[in-house]
Amino acid sequence: MTKNTNLFLIIVLIFNLFLSSSTGVPAPTLEKRALWPQLVGRACYNLSPTCSLFGEFTFTQLAFQFTRIFGQINEGFNNPNPSAYTFGIFTTQNDGTLVKSLTPTFSVNAPPGGTSAIQLDVPDIALQPNLPLASNPAQTATDVHNLWLRISMGNTILCSAQILLT
Repeated sequence: MTKNTNLFLIIVLIFNLFLSSSTGVPAPTLEKRALWPQLVGRACYNLSPTCSLFGEFTFTQLAFQFTRIFGQINEGFNNPNPSAYTFGIFTTQNDGTLVKSLTPTFSVNAPPGGTSAIQLDVPDIALQPNLPLASNPAQTATDVHNLWLRISMGNTILCSAQILLT
């Protein structure tokens, strides 16, 4: 290439760089989040001496009036069949009333008995009282703050962990 061609290419590149940085177009967002500060709750399964599980679940209330539950069990699942386990939100640690049955999709890994990541988007639970449901604003979502996330295998409770705001 000649000296003039190189100079021309450099000028074009600088001009393009100037235009691309001054267009004022905002960068695209990957996911729209809450317009208010997010409420986040956690249920940890390694805090109780009677718990046979080790893992954590995070509850995040999002702007679309649903709560995202994300978590993983790192050890303690001895049955390789995921359908052997039940998940639910209860009013008390060991007895109590079932508030919400949860049926996540996951797989159980070989020993030490952990799971794949678990994610659920639940439209009718919240981390605050009196949040209207998106599907029916006349009704409110169930406030699960301070309730218990329980995992069982058959009739045996493997662990219950309280859902607390962080």
